Parts: sequence; structure tokens; C-alpha cells
Amino acid sequence: MIIILLIAVTGFEYMLVDPIAQRVGMGYGLGGDGHSVHYNPAGLAYTIETQYSVSYFNYIAETHFGFLGFEHKQIGLGIRYFYSGRMKKTDIQGNEYGSFGTHFIDLNIGKGFFYKNIGVGGSVKGVYENIDSLFSFGGGLDFGVLYILTEKSVQIGCAIKNLGYSIIPFIEEESFPYEIDVGVVKRFPQGWVGLDIVKPTFTNLGARLGGEYSLNPIFILRISYNTMLSSMRTGESGLDFLTGVTVGFAIRKGALQINYAYAPYFVLGNGHRITINIGG
Repeated sequence: MIIILLIAVTGFEYMLVDPIAQRVGMGYGLGGDGHSVHYNPAGLAYTIETQYSVSYFNYIAETHFGFLGFEHKQIGLGIRYFYSGRMKKTDIQGNEYGSFGTHFIDLNIGKGFFYKNIGVGGSVKGVYENIDSLFSFGGGLDFGVLYILTEKSVQIGCAIKNLGYSIIPFIEEESFPYEIDVGVVKRFPQGWVGLDIVKPTFTNLGARLGGEYSLNPIFILRISYNTMLSSMRTGESGLDFLTGVTVGFAIRKGALQINYAYAPYFVLGNGHRITINIGG
């Protein structure tokens, strides 16, 4: 119920949840992996081959996220979906009279290009929300830049996400939960390490640190830590300090890659992400 209450109060808050397993919740300095339209549209400038992806995220309180992605020749399309599951409907006296669900979906279309030797990108998005008999519709934009220092294998990216408003609000005008991300990635032959600095709408600066390591051409290990998820600690578990850690792996065979990521939230539950990529 926590995510439902948050969404109902702030509007469009679900847009800050990342349903994709491949980057373990970080990596705004990355690009060309089929998910640039979701993270940093400037990464589309480096997209050459056709890539398809599908993701599923089993989140807290039995809520569910999904993502479909397509990227080809500097153009990207992403569709994200949220479903709350069924909830009891009650009147002001607490009497039950049925159930309802919450459905949110957004469509994001982006384009990348080069300005001199810097990748630049932008995307437009439409968002639809439905809570029982109420609905809302909004529109917004993402912008990003990505610069690759080839000789040092360093990638630097910046994205400004979710600049938008409700066009048809639930009750009154709602703005999207904007987010500013700056990411630095250092690549090496077996993988990468990276750092994101993040400024979300409702909280102070946060950081995400992580990376991936290929044990062999088939199997990849990943890990990240997100300081902003420390707010989900309840103090009811001795392992609460691990809240914010995401671990995962990938199995890669030819053009097919299967990714899994796990994030423990302890008393609140666990997060399981699965992403399947084809292409690249």
C-alpha cells in the first residue's frame, strides 16, 4: 500500500521506479544497450543495431511494473506499465463494496544525434493514470548528453528527466517528478564501474554506485548501491543496512541476454527484476 498512497498523494510518482534489471538501477553514463530511451536519451546517438527488450519488476506490496523497449538507428521507443493489484473498496464507514485496481502507463519516444563529438538526445512522453473510475493524462520531455573519452574508456552523461505536467488532472494540476542525473562510467575489458549523482524532486542529493564484471563471455555479475533507498529502512530487521543494495547477473548467448536483479527491502518485501534483451 505504500507505493499506492505515495502515487495518490503526489501524482505520477511511479515514474521514479526503475523496472529494468540490466543496469541494476543505475548507469546514466552508459548507452547503446537498448535502454537509453528509459535512462538517458543521449545514449541513442550511439545505437546502431536493432535491439528489443522486455522487463518485469515484482515490487513491494504485491505491485508490478513492466517495460517494453525498441531501439534502432538512433531512435528509441519505451513503454512502461504499473499495476497495483486488486484492492478493497470501502465507504466512509469502512464497509466493503467490491475492489478496484490502479493502472499507469507511459509511452516514451526518443531520438539521439551527434553535436560535434558529443551525443545529444531528447524524448517526448505521454502518461496515462487510472485509479478506479478516475483517470489522468500528462505529457513531458527528457533531455540528455553523453560524452565518451575513447582513449580513456570513460563515459560521462547527464539527463534531465520527467519535465512535464498533467493535461487532464485527477483533481488539480500535477507536475511530473523531475529528476536530474549525472553519471560517470569507467569501462575495462571485463566490464565497468560507475557513479551516478541524482537530484530527485522530493529528496536531497543521492548517489548510486556500482558496476558489472564478466566472468566469461557467457556469465556477468552486477552490483549497485543506492543511497536514496535508505529511506525504506524500518529498523525492524538487523539487516536493514543492506536496503539500497541490488545484486544481479546476466547470461549472454549470441544476440540473446537474460538479466536478473534482486533488491531486498526486508519487512517491506523484496524486488525481483527480469529483463530479456535481443540484439546488440
